[in-house]
Amino acid sequence: MKTFSNYLAFLVIILIIGSNSTIAQGQDAYKVVINHEEQYSVWPAHKNPPKGWQETDIRGNQATCQEYITKVWTDMRPLSIQKMNLPVDTEYSVVVNHEEQYSIWPRKMPLPDKWEPTSFHGKRYPCVKYIREVWTDMRPKSQRKRRKSRNY
Repeated sequence: MKTFSNYLAFLVIILIIGSNSTIAQGQDAYKVVINHEEQYSVWPAHKNPPKGWQETDIRGNQATCQEYITKVWTDMRPLSIQKMNLPVDTEYSVVVNHEEQYSIWPRKMPLPDKWEPTSFHGKRYPCVKYIREVWTDMRPKSQRKRRKSRNY
């Protein structure tokens, strides 16, 4: 009888929160977003993207979204920098913004607002490799903090 009451309680919870909810499915739901500079990020699926960002069709758990980004975002330079057709031997800095999102920026150019250089610099591909090693959670810092605070 105890098993039946546990099962019934579970069904009631599913009915209340909905069978399509992330709680009912036992997973976090995220989406991939992109900005006008063709930079990617992971964003909670239930929230509208921040100003300047657009949704893509990619949704899933965090790992699925980050795996997609790794496959399609192979350059990691902002689109405006890509269009400059800089020489192959251009030196870049790995840069990070206030949301702890990474990108690559030419060392000889002034940084855009709200971006700071890290200690890593070099040619384009070593910079991309470095970013993939250190940027293991592509959610913006503000979203990571909110998620952690809910768990306490």
